[in-house]
Amino acid sequence: MTGPKIVPECVVPLQDAKTQEISVKKLLKEVFPSWSVDRIDVLSLKGGITNCLLQATYKKGSLQQETVLVRAYGRGTGTIIDRNREFCTHVHLHTNGLAPALYARFKNGLVYGYVQGRAVDYRELGNPILINSVASMLAQWHTVLDASEIRKLMLEESDGKDGEFVDDIWQLCAKWIGNLPAETSAQIETKEVLSKELEWVKNEIQNKGGPTVVAHCDLLSGNVIVPKDWQPNRENAIPPTVTFIDYEYALPTPRAFDLANHFMEWQGFDCEVSLIPEAGGPVMREWGRQYLQASLTFDRGQSGKNGLQTISENDVDELMNEIATWWGMPGFYWGIWSTIQAIISTIDFDYSSYAQSRMLEYWSWKENYLR
Repeated sequence: MTGPKIVPECVVPLQDAKTQEISVKKLLKEVFPSWSVDRIDVLSLKGGITNCLLQATYKKGSLQQETVLVRAYGRGTGTIIDRNREFCTHVHLHTNGLAPALYARFKNGLVYGYVQGRAVDYRELGNPILINSVASMLAQWHTVLDASEIRKLMLEESDGKDGEFVDDIWQLCAKWIGNLPAETSAQIETKEVLSKELEWVKNEIQNKGGPTVVAHCDLLSGNVIVPKDWQPNRENAIPPTVTFIDYEYALPTPRAFDLANHFMEWQGFDCEVSLIPEAGGPVMREWGRQYLQASLTFDRGQSGKNGLQTISENDVDELMNEIATWWGMPGFYWGIWSTIQAIISTIDFDYSSYAQSRMLEYWSWKENYLR
């Protein structure tokens, strides 16, 4: 296969297991003509809170099988996610060896390779051994990936029409705020407050977040995959090989947003804020040191003596200052996102309370920032 197959007429329903199974088998027969439908097993997986994720295994023989994932987009998620960018980002990631193969794009989702392993628990994100792996992999993302190459792919996919492309976090947040309803006085007031805050925070921090990178923007525990048998507390445990999955929110942003957002995700969906590392504290500094050292290794613009270079404390200080300046932005970003989800999503999750919790992070940061 030379590239992902486009199956525009196929739809995988978000509910009804039997209909899902039939739809997935029909889809996979289109994508893999040699597969026999009666040898495909379909299993519903738990995972993200915005999509339907299905695992499909084709039994080639008694000892051979092939597994792929089928992800169907949640209702209304096109309001908040650029599916064309997601598709092109996945293609670019795979080209650079940072994502599984992308086999097909259908009307409401993707078919792609299955990454062997397990998602880490959010309580594991602060493990000193795992820190090394995650920091190094994110450094590889930030130095190897090329936003201009992704944009070129997007132009090809859209026949050269780029009028509606969202190219940075400020444009995205403005779009999200614009999508909020304005039918009541309270809703109108909410939009006005968020619009003013977006303008203020943009003017304050947009140039203080370090270099712009292709950021994952959703590096929570469920999107960090480690070998299935890796145990962080095992004696003589070594840093595991990690893979990042789910590229829905990947976007060019200052690196400080991706880092601050990852640290905020240490709290999990349960919002256990005590697990968030202290801003600029020893745990975060060690994470940052590993990240910066790995960035030198992967920077294609540096000479071959990268391995001999070391990171100074001033380098770490500068990175910590970038993160501290952007510390409130993840709360603002996900606060808007979850406000929209509370309106459009059919998933059983208390988005309204989650929005309040995340916005509180932003207001607390702003209060400290203005002191």
